[in-house]
Amino acid sequence: MTTEQVILPERISGEPQVFEGTADLHDLAGLADTLANADGELRYRVEARLDPQRRKVVSCIIEGFVFLTCQSSLEAFRHEISIDDKLVLVDSENQLPPIEEEQDHEDYVVADGEIHVLDLVEEAVLLALPMVPRKPGTNLAESGGPRAGTRESPFAALERLRKKPE
Repeated sequence: MTTEQVILPERISGEPQVFEGTADLHDLAGLADTLANADGELRYRVEARLDPQRRKVVSCIIEGFVFLTCQSSLEAFRHEISIDDKLVLVDSENQLPPIEEEQDHEDYVVADGEIHVLDLVEEAVLLALPMVPRKPGTNLAESGGPRAGTRESPFAALERLRKKPE
C-alpha cells in the first residue's frame, strides 16, 4: 500500500519536501482521452520549499514517455516527455505579480488547499503535450492530407467544364 503524496502549502519551509516516484498512467484519468494507450512511463521528482526570497516554490521534474495517436496517420507513436517546471505558490490573487513582472521560467499559482502530487504531474504532462500530435517523419502527403498524391485540382475540373463545347 502506498501513501498519497500531498503538498500542504502552509507547511512549506526551508527544509524541502521531496516526492519521487513513477506515475502509473492508469491512475492519471485526465490523460486517458489524450493518450493512445496507457503504456508508457513517467518518472517524477517534486520538491516544495521556501526559496531565498521566502516564496513557496514547487519544482517539478518529469521524464519519460507516453504513446500518442498521430492525427495524420492515426498510428500510435512514442512521445518523449521532459519537463522542468517551477511554480510559485501564492495565497490569493492579490499576491499575483503584474503580467509584465512575471518571468518565463516560473509560473504563479493560487494555492487554496492541499496539492496532490500526481495531479500536479498529470497537469504538467497535459500542458506539455502537442495540440496536434504528429508521428515524427510523417508529412501530410504521406498521410493522404491536402497535398496528397496527384489528385486533380477542383479548379482544373471547373476550367475544363467552362471550355467544354455545348
